[in-house]
Amino acid sequence: MLKVIGKNELGKLLEKLNDKFRIIAPVIRQYGKKERVEYHQVEDFDEIFLDRQPDTPPKKFFLPQNERLGEEKSGEQVFETGDRKTLIFGVRSCDLKAIDILKPVFLDNDFTDTYFEKRLENTVMFGLGCSKRQENCFCDSLGIDPLDAENIPVYMYDDGERLWFDVRAGELEEFFADLPDGNSEELERLKKDWQSGFEDTKIGIEVPIPFPELVAFNAPFWKEVAANCLGCGVCTYYCPTCFCFGFFWEKREEEIDKWRTWDSCMFPLFTKHGSGHNPRETQDQRTRQRIMHKFSYHPHNFEGVPACSACGRCISQCPVNIDLRVILKTAEKHLKDEEGVKSGG
Repeated sequence: MLKVIGKNELGKLLEKLNDKFRIIAPVIRQYGKKERVEYHQVEDFDEIFLDRQPDTPPKKFFLPQNERLGEEKSGEQVFETGDRKTLIFGVRSCDLKAIDILKPVFLDNDFTDTYFEKRLENTVMFGLGCSKRQENCFCDSLGIDPLDAENIPVYMYDDGERLWFDVRAGELEEFFADLPDGNSEELERLKKDWQSGFEDTKIGIEVPIPFPELVAFNAPFWKEVAANCLGCGVCTYYCPTCFCFGFFWEKREEEIDKWRTWDSCMFPLFTKHGSGHNPRETQDQRTRQRIMHKFSYHPHNFEGVPACSACGRCISQCPVNIDLRVILKTAEKHLKDEEGVKSGG
């Protein structure tokens, strides 16, 4: 089912969806002099802003930054589903891919994270294609289609004046039944034009994935690419696929609450042992760990899929302008030049 409406008519559609779903969408938020586009629950649908990629990914709705897990003594878990499912509206292909990357990590048959699982079951996402390359994005270099995604119930396109809805889930068709039909040939022409723009700006990254572990680990370029790194962790906190976390316990009257909170492999204390020894003492070692996890360890363990959706947020948000694309091109040159790679690492 293909439907199309003027963008000024979006509110009517969302009013209908709002009866069944708690709607999360990109909106503009002001923080002092800083303006950001972030995912928030919306009631005023005029606030929704789809003109560019949100500064933060929707990961926090599946893996909150700070999450109370339950009571330590009783073992009681805490999870509130609410009276409606959650609809995350306007999720771009890179962020949809990021959730797919997280799924096998948290839904492992032996160690299923029930909190992540319940949130995933309670959430529907509407995808949104990119009509042009977003700032610092290189998703197509990692095989991600900026104009489509698999296993998504509704995928949308924004041509500036209208919104197109490719409705793929039968249970959602009732919400779109009264909308005007879209012309599939016209949409294909639009997609072809948009795709040509991506081809014209594509970054040729041909680094071998997974990185051959020993060759990459001992490569000489880590000090160079990490020379300016502050270890601030901004890259990991904005990343849609980073999932490191720590636990802490908080006393509440006679009970003790257990919490989970995001952590970062870029922090000096992340690997510090109780003995005082730190196996990753320097920032280049921590940078190596982050990149090796995303492009070597994770793809080795999960069917060749890197733990990166190439959204470019780590590049955009880095205070010292470290560029992941430059790191990958540097690794590409070194790994292709190494005889060990040619013989299988």
